[in-house]
Amino acid sequence: MSKLLFPAFAILFQTIAFADGGTVQLRREAGDFAITVFSSPVPLSVGPADISLLIQNRNGFEPVLDADIRLLLRNEMSNAEFEARPTRTQAQNKLLYAAPVSFPKAGRWQIEVVVDRNGTQTRVTGTLEVTPARSRVTSYAGYIAFPPVMIVLFVTRERLLRRKLRDK
Repeated sequence: MSKLLFPAFAILFQTIAFADGGTVQLRREAGDFAITVFSSPVPLSVGPADISLLIQNRNGFEPVLDADIRLLLRNEMSNAEFEARPTRTQAQNKLLYAAPVSFPKAGRWQIEVVVDRNGTQTRVTGTLEVTPARSRVTSYAGYIAFPPVMIVLFVTRERLLRRKLRDK
């Protein structure tokens, strides 16, 4: 029974696993900083998303907690663009800077991260792939599949136990 609990909890809490941080989209070193950009949901899709950043000193990789961060995002095809201001107060993990964003279109988006600290400005750029919006059924597939999977596991376990008792 305990062997079944871990998969059950993994399915149940799958959305919490990417709550802060997500997937690494970009890692660059520039100036005095190592900058890592994370995104959630996985894969990044049209609609609401979370962009988180870990800013570290290049020497020793200690987190930088006193920078002013700005994100500039631009769609390569339509030139649609918007700006976001990630802060540590918006992040659950206080070593990260986070900002909620909403991608209006699928496609390749250019991301520019601007870090202002102690009067110096550092910029890094990269590309994010934004997929078309997922249907509600797809986004809730884990929750929809959970009850039938648990029923099948329970019935299978009961049959194995009955067979074991009968064979004794």
